[in-house]
Amino acid sequence: MADEPPPVIWARLSSQGRGPVRTLDHVAITTAAIALADEDGIGAVSMRKIAGRMDHSPMALYRHVGSKDDLTELMYDAVLGELELTGIPSGSWRADVTRLAREIRRLHHAHPWIARFGHRPTLGPNARRFLEAGLACVDGLGLDIDAMMDLLATALQFTRGFVEQELGEAEAQRRTGLDFAGYQRQTGPFISQLLQEGELPYLRRLIIEADDLPDPEALFERRLAMVLDGLTARIGCPS
Repeated sequence: MADEPPPVIWARLSSQGRGPVRTLDHVAITTAAIALADEDGIGAVSMRKIAGRMDHSPMALYRHVGSKDDLTELMYDAVLGELELTGIPSGSWRADVTRLAREIRRLHHAHPWIARFGHRPTLGPNARRFLEAGLACVDGLGLDIDAMMDLLATALQFTRGFVEQELGEAEAQRRTGLDFAGYQRQTGPFISQLLQEGELPYLRRLIIEADDLPDPEALFERRLAMVLDGLTARIGCPS
């Protein structure tokens, strides 16, 4: 029989009580870890580096945060606390979901490393706050809880996909030293060769007709509106 997994970090923290304020606790460790991830990426985060930054030993950190998995759970929930949810729900589900999508995109640009997290449900206080706010936005539409989750998740999963593409482009620019216009110049001769062969009519249309450098804000808003238009039609509810 397999061993039972340990309690989640949130259960362990909630059973510790409040106690006196200390210079080293899970909040201070999490804050230092987030700063390190923002500067150098999630791959740079280790107990050794965090300990060095905080002038403590790694073992001192492990007394407060049991594992790297616990630490990343704490980090992800902490940045979710930066989401601005005041005034949600407002009574307009579409306006609220649009606002949530914009907030999620903003948060990913502020902390690009969080794109690796959030795929499995988490139960931290800020994740719970976000879930309750999100589902409250789509309540009152005559939907059962599964359909409410479908509506919310579809918009937010589009957002995650969009922003991961943006972050991937930023990483490609960092790695190659070429911005997107530079990449276009690099690939231009080969694309011209392909177009001369006359077998790629849609690629030709893209090269000739499409906006070369669309504004990312306008592109996000346009595509999010398309997703919400589809959801509105699918569930047959007022926007």
